[in-house]
Amino acid sequence: MKVVYGSDDVAGRNISYFLEKNFSVDVTELGDHPVYHDYPEREVNAAKGELIIIPSQHKSMKNVRSLTVHAAGNFDTNDLGGEKNKMAPYDARYARGVLLNITKYAKGLDYQVTYEATHHGPFSENPIVFVEIGSSDIEYGDRDVGYLVARSIYESFDEDAEVYCGIGGLHYSSKFTKIAVSEKIAIGHIASKYRFAALTPDALLEMYNKTLGAQGFLIENKSFDSLQKNSLKKMLDSVSLSYKFV
Repeated sequence: MKVVYGSDDVAGRNISYFLEKNFSVDVTELGDHPVYHDYPEREVNAAKGELIIIPSQHKSMKNVRSLTVHAAGNFDTNDLGGEKNKMAPYDARYARGVLLNITKYAKGLDYQVTYEATHHGPFSENPIVFVEIGSSDIEYGDRDVGYLVARSIYESFDEDAEVYCGIGGLHYSSKFTKIAVSEKIAIGHIASKYRFAALTPDALLEMYNKTLGAQGFLIENKSFDSLQKNSLKKMLDSVSLSYKFV
């Protein structure tokens, strides 16, 4: 496992400090923000397929106090780094382990613990997992929170959970988070309902192929009308990908 963070990222530095100090994990500071730093594996000489963790700060217009986990990649835009229509591999089982640990250690704290939908770079050929603190300088620099997130990363486990990509829901994927916490299911790349227009057979294949161990798709039933559901079914059927509505 490699850990990289941006030099101007307060939360990334906070989490990385505890990973290095308390858990003896090697961390690397990048000169620019990791979302714009494609192929971070080259910077840290990661082995082929080696997991790269990116602790980072999460920004929210509503300043939601949040602890989030998500994949790296883009659909039809790349405003925040990476490449259009390309996603980095994602170790959904490991990411779920981080999510479960954060849920446990943040119990009683006023934080929303959640998956986020896939929405930014960097592009990488190695698996990338983002773990973020949101959403203001107060939270970014909170040492107690930095420690609990670092501990959650260090103690994560690769449980033999079923793995599915997700379609639907808001940017904060509450439905898929609940499924991951309550069932032995890990969620991979997620397309929020706002990305419906960007979903094509190729985009669905990219999500599936870049989610390690993916078995199919879970589609949030309430997110789409009947026409949209039929469109999703046709696209998934056309590339022989399994799915179920939840």
